[in-house]
Amino acid sequence: MANVYVSFLGTNNYLHCHYHTASFITPEPVRFVQEATVRYRCSNWGSEDRILIFTTEEAENKNWKDGGHVDPDSKVPHEGLCSRLAKLNLKTPVHPIRIEPGYDSEQIWRQFDTIFEALKPGDHVVFDITHAFRSIPMLAMVVIQYARVFKSIGVEGIYYGAFEALGSFQEVKKISSEDRKAPIIDLQPLAELMDWTVATDRFLKGGDAAMIGELARRSVEPILKETRGADEGARAVRKLGKCLEAFSMALSTCRGLEISDAAFQLKEQSAVCSRLNLLPPFAKLFDRIEERIRGFSKDHVRDGLIAVRWCCEHGLIQQGFTLLEELLFSAVLLELYPDPDQKKILQNMTYRDIVSQSFGIISNKLKPDGWNQPAADHRQEVEAMLDWIRQKPGLVEAYGKIRERRNDLNHAGHNNNALSLSRAAQFSNELKELVSQVESALLT
Repeated sequence: MANVYVSFLGTNNYLHCHYHTASFITPEPVRFVQEATVRYRCSNWGSEDRILIFTTEEAENKNWKDGGHVDPDSKVPHEGLCSRLAKLNLKTPVHPIRIEPGYDSEQIWRQFDTIFEALKPGDHVVFDITHAFRSIPMLAMVVIQYARVFKSIGVEGIYYGAFEALGSFQEVKKISSEDRKAPIIDLQPLAELMDWTVATDRFLKGGDAAMIGELARRSVEPILKETRGADEGARAVRKLGKCLEAFSMALSTCRGLEISDAAFQLKEQSAVCSRLNLLPPFAKLFDRIEERIRGFSKDHVRDGLIAVRWCCEHGLIQQGFTLLEELLFSAVLLELYPDPDQKKILQNMTYRDIVSQSFGIISNKLKPDGWNQPAADHRQEVEAMLDWIRQKPGLVEAYGKIRERRNDLNHAGHNNNALSLSRAAQFSNELKELVSQVESALLT
């Protein structure tokens, strides 16, 4: 994996100035921002690394080669960027790469291909887009995202030399070159925002928190390392990532007893992050997460219903049916045995089996002499469950359908009356109907 510097050369007759960051400034005024960003990021690179300068034919003639422009006052020909970079005595080879000017969509796509093909899998890339022209700035951002997916590149920096911060061209000409100091702006947060946006969208639409959890950890590691774990905001974002992963894992693995706690912790941590002093776009992402899980309240039954709806919306159909059937058992137990230690009663497998049998007894109209174990040995408990279930209109019918579909899913369709692939969309549609039916029976 190599370090790669990527920049785009323009055609203007640039003025000399100092370029600077908070910790760096060019030792003398330079015409090309590439001199500054190469000094800033590439001075310690080796021969296995690469510096890539993309030029159109016009840019090559005017600014890559010597003499393409002259000093407007002295009329002395300027050195081109090729000569200027050579004087830095870098160990890293510099490669000029010709691209088309981008006058139409076909040329833009060929630009895309040229830039993308110049990158190798695993490259650690620094972009300087200061002198990018026409559609190149947008194209560069697209290439960055595309190459991150298909070539697993790492983006180490995206820089823009803000010469225009000094004023108009005519105003800057009146300032001595030594007094011209233009900032180099790091646009990396924009790329990070794109990542956060994609990750948040994946979580909100698909329920997958893996990307956003990894992103939360990765984005704060340098801060926590630098501050030795003392940065409050970084700690909060890291914890949010862990909460997102825990919530997603609780749903995807049907951890019914832990969904409420996981959701509540995520809701609290999202609220903490939304109050941090962050860039507004980032704060909005955290607000969106908090808004999406606002309904969770640590009430086992209500949270269970919300969790099933989440499964409906995020394609977790098998998990949804599993959670919904188990939620029915839990609702009966919590109503009849309001133990302060909810987990104690909810984890009692004998009682859960009896609840399941009770639904079957009503559905099949079984008499006591036809009851199986353990129901046969717990007649008093069964009678109490039967009375409660019968008071909930529609619950038995819903249970029968839930159980049928859950068995179909759990047995991967290797059962009688399994839905065919052409009818498999019914799983999602029926789950939505059934959770509404169960909600109406339990909460009204």
